[in-house]
Amino acid sequence: MKKFFAASLFFTVIFSTLQVFGTPQIETFDWKKSKKIAKGVKYATWEKKSPRLMKIFAVRIDLSNPDLKFHITGRAENWGEKMPDFPKRLIRTKRETTLDFLKKSRKKRTKMVAAFNASPWTPWEKPFTHTYADRLGLIISNGELVSYPNGRASLIIDKKGKIYMDSVKKDADLSNIANAVTGFSFVLRNGVVSGANKALAPRTGYGLSKDKKYLYIFVVDGRQPQYSMGMTHKEVGDFLHYLGAFDGINMDGGGSSSMVLFRKGKAKMVNHQPGNGMRKVGSSLGISVD
Repeated sequence: MKKFFAASLFFTVIFSTLQVFGTPQIETFDWKKSKKIAKGVKYATWEKKSPRLMKIFAVRIDLSNPDLKFHITGRAENWGEKMPDFPKRLIRTKRETTLDFLKKSRKKRTKMVAAFNASPWTPWEKPFTHTYADRLGLIISNGELVSYPNGRASLIIDKKGKIYMDSVKKDADLSNIANAVTGFSFVLRNGVVSGANKALAPRTGYGLSKDKKYLYIFVVDGRQPQYSMGMTHKEVGDFLHYLGAFDGINMDGGGSSSMVLFRKGKAKMVNHQPGNGMRKVGSSLGISVD
């Protein structure tokens, strides 16, 4: 644990509980205190003791950077066929860790600098080792439909480069979308925080600033009593607001929550799951900077 902690934290920010959870926020995080990891991409970490132990890792991505590109898990080779290990579902993506997603992208000569877990998926039944994923909500990868919309909150990049968040209906026109991933629900909408689920768990949150200039992504570790206990849904919204977001989505979480950075010639997952685990997820979102 100590070796991991030293390797993964560039620095730590201690912040006031009153600024983030359970009370109106007076100010947002000052990103001047963060670490630049690539052009237009900044990284910060938090070590929190109140109201409970939490380790939090976040990036801010400048969407005005003309060298920025998005990468999303694409179709599995046998897309649309029945899953051999779960024939009730159809193959959409092949599960892989977010770390492997970044490494494979780098081998294709992309300059991916960060990757994050994205959409929830099925089947999620014992023994939890199914090879493929289905019912991920809307996923579009470089203009190709990977998974159909389910009405849940999605992060969308259109073919002109405009980025926004919306709930996409099943019968929506998708022809203008270049890339998209889907989460569970909005936890921040038009600056208002929401979220009824009070369970503590590892979480992944995506947020977008009011002027659409910045994308914020954070991961909080959880279910580790001596290390990090996690957040509720509402706290995901609170923290996205603190980072500077105006709209925000609670993405897939639990053992799926993953943030991978490429630094000094090496890809590392910076957060830490119980038992040193690294789950194969249904989809990942990566960013590269040319």
